Amino acid sequence: QAARAPRAGCRPRRRGTPAAMVSTAWGFDINNATDFQGALPDALAEWHGEVEKLLMMEKYSEAKQKAEERLSADKAGAAHALAKVFGTQNSMDEAKSHVDTALKAFIADGDVRGEAAALVTASKLAVDRGDFDQAAELAGDARDKYATAGSKSGEAAAHLALARLHQRKGDADEALAQLEKAADFFEKARDKEGQAAASLLAGNLFLWSYRDAAEDAVRLGREAAQLLRKVNRPSCHHREGDALFLVATASLMTGKFRDALKAAKEAVDLHNEWGGSRAQVSSLRAVAMAHIQINDLGMAQQVTDQAMALAKGCNDEYLQAQVLVCEAMVCRQRAAKGGAQDLGELVGKQREVLEKFVKLGDDNAAALHRLELAQAVQLSGDFAVAQTEATMACEHFKTQEMTQGQGLCLLTIAMCQYANGGATGDVATALETAKKAQSLLDSCGGSPEAGELVELLKAEKKHADSKNKPEEFKTSPAPAAQRFDGVPRSMYSDMIHQRIRCGDTEPLCFDHAAVMYMDLNLGVPMPFLKDSAGNKEPKFMVPPLNLYPRDQMPPPPEPNAPSTKKPSRAADSALALAAG
Repeated sequence: QAARAPRAGCRPRRRGTPAAMVSTAWGFDINNATDFQGALPDALAEWHGEVEKLLMMEKYSEAKQKAEERLSADKAGAAHALAKVFGTQNSMDEAKSHVDTALKAFIADGDVRGEAAALVTASKLAVDRGDFDQAAELAGDARDKYATAGSKSGEAAAHLALARLHQRKGDADEALAQLEKAADFFEKARDKEGQAAASLLAGNLFLWSYRDAAEDAVRLGREAAQLLRKVNRPSCHHREGDALFLVATASLMTGKFRDALKAAKEAVDLHNEWGGSRAQVSSLRAVAMAHIQINDLGMAQQVTDQAMALAKGCNDEYLQAQVLVCEAMVCRQRAAKGGAQDLGELVGKQREVLEKFVKLGDDNAAALHRLELAQAVQLSGDFAVAQTEATMACEHFKTQEMTQGQGLCLLTIAMCQYANGGATGDVATALETAKKAQSLLDSCGGSPEAGELVELLKAEKKHADSKNKPEEFKTSPAPAAQRFDGVPRSMYSDMIHQRIRCGDTEPLCFDHAAVMYMDLNLGVPMPFLKDSAGNKEPKFMVPPLNLYPRDQMPPPPEPNAPSTKKPSRAADSALALAAG
């Protein structure tokens, strides 16, 4: 069941999604260095388990010493163990040399199962070197050797190695097919750790290779953890921590931040007891991410500092870069609700992250964090620099055919074009860029932000076009049905009152009395003048302004006879008093 396809509606991720941009190297880690029960010759299983336990704790010197002590008595087994020791330290040339020695020794001893185990290890090392063809050939040979030896767990291990190979190649469907075979063999062998390993790999495939499959990843991670709790073996406890880390990561992607925090803390506890600094740092990063999402920035900073101290202690530059990303995320959240000082810190931290990944030679990660830098600079108001950085990132994603990366870059560029201008031309350019971004993002899952930006820019362009359009004067009144129905007289009086009392330094630009008698002066009905009941005024009704006592009310002017006398200052003052 571990390798079943994701639930209906989960589509494969296109190359270049944020998930694919995250480094999922699946390098020769401790899980790859662990052999399943039944996959090794019985004589090797026990002491290899001791070496694997030391490797989990990252006690490489002790593990190396233990393996070298066995060289004279068991050349094949010791060389195989040394291949694992050097492989987990990323010393691939030495690891390959030792596994080749082990393979020749197993063949010379006539140990078919040992030969198959060495072939599986050699295949995993070839994957890490990027030699996929050789890796597939070695894993296929191992599968056949295990079948000859009658080892179901061994055959399952070979299929699991093939699944990892296809995952690295980006062929998720074939990886799932190999996982299905591995799960069947592990079930027949009643190997719970193997079944959990298959579920764990399937969950990671669902999370990073399919859209909308994070819930399936959570389910598989929980299933793997439950199986591993039933086996009291050091490697099982370590894998359980990895399974809970998967649950935490997938829960973050589904928005269940409290669940993510709980799972991440459990993973930290397991890795503290059964793992080394690298495993602990990975789990602490998940804890920090969860704290960021629930807006507990103080705790997030504290956990991030702890993770960075551990990462520096294990001298892993890439791990330090990943922790630096968490630090930048904390800065971003602070800057979102802080001031200029927080924005300055954010820009500096994003530059530090970018420089780190450039130095490591991870071009995809560098382009992603260049985009993050562009967005940070945009927040600080330097739109020209932000647009330059986003354009550079976009060019990289374009050469790598990373669709979503291009879309996200174009979205940022469109925002910069809009914010950096404001004239019709700039808005029009920004709108065209935003439409391209929306098209690219729609092809790989869609982005609500892109749609919102396009609608905003459409409205801005329409407004800008209307401002620049020459005013058209009509020579005849519009039909009654199309006329503006106007505002009640009381509301219009309030508008005038507000205009008088607004405190502008410039003089008022209209004559109040003339405005109020406009219908009488021009001899045409004014649709904005209504009586207190909301009905239109009669054509030549004198507006009932309480400027004078009733017995002193001046007579209305003659119909259609424009007034030649400007209202007096007394009348103007009376209007102001009445309005006040």
